[in-house]
Amino acid sequence: MSLPEQEPVAPIQDLIGDAMGHRPELAQARIDLTNRDITKKSARNALLPNMDLIAWYGGAGLAGEQNALAPCGGPLEPPCAPRTGWNNAFARNFDNSAPDYAIGLNFNIPIRNRAAQADQVRSELEYRQAQMRLQQLQNQVSIEVRNAQYALQQNRARVAAAQKARDLAQQSLEAEQKKYQLGASTNTLVLQAQRDLAQAESNVVLSMSAYEKSRVELDRVTGLTLDRVGISLGDAEIGVVNRMPSVQGVAPRTDLNQQQK
Repeated sequence: MSLPEQEPVAPIQDLIGDAMGHRPELAQARIDLTNRDITKKSARNALLPNMDLIAWYGGAGLAGEQNALAPCGGPLEPPCAPRTGWNNAFARNFDNSAPDYAIGLNFNIPIRNRAAQADQVRSELEYRQAQMRLQQLQNQVSIEVRNAQYALQQNRARVAAAQKARDLAQQSLEAEQKKYQLGASTNTLVLQAQRDLAQAESNVVLSMSAYEKSRVELDRVTGLTLDRVGISLGDAEIGVVNRMPSVQGVAPRTDLNQQQK
C-alpha cells in the first residue's frame, strides 16, 4: 500500500458524469426506458384509425385446343382459336395477354376499443415507472459518488494523522530510552512507550487499508474499475487479450515455474 504525495482532485460533477456514462445498471435502465417508449407508441397507434391500400396484379397462361362443340370460323361466329401447347402457356404468363389485377382501400375506425385502451394505459404506466426507476438510479449513483469522494478524503486525512501519531510515538520511545540510560526512567515506562509505538504502527496499517478500500470504492461507483486495471471488454468479446491487466500492488508469481519443475 502506498500513499501518493498529491491526491488527484477531480470535480464532483466530473465524477458523477463518469458514473452516469459507465455504470452498467444505468445503461440497462436506459435501454429498458427506450423499449417502454416503443411499446407505448405501438399501443397508442392501435387506437388510431388505419387505412390499407390493397393492390395486386397477375397474369394467366391460357393455352390448349379449340373445343370441338364450340362453332367457330363462320360468318356470324368467332374466329377459331389457334392450337397452342405448354410452351405457349408459359410464355403468356408474361405477355399481358390475360391479366388479372385489382386495387382497393380498407379503412378501419376503432370505436370504444377497450382492449386497446387498456393496453395503452398500461404501457403509459410502465413507461412512467421506467422513468422513475432511471431517476432513482441516477440519484442513488450521485449519492454514492459523493459519499465515496468524501470517504476518500477523510481516509487520506486519517492516514496523515496516523503517521503523525506514529512519529510522535517513535520520538516518545526514543526519549524514554535515553532517559532510561541516564537512570531517569523505568522499564515500565519504556515498555509503555513501545506498546504505544506498536499501536500507532497498527493504526497506520488500518488507516492505509481503509484508504485503499476507499480508492477502490470510488472506482466502482464511477464505473471505471475495468479501465483502471486495464481490462478491455472488446478483448473479451473477440477472445484475444491485446493488453495484460495491470493492478496496482499486485505482482505476478515468480515461484510458479519452479514449482512446476
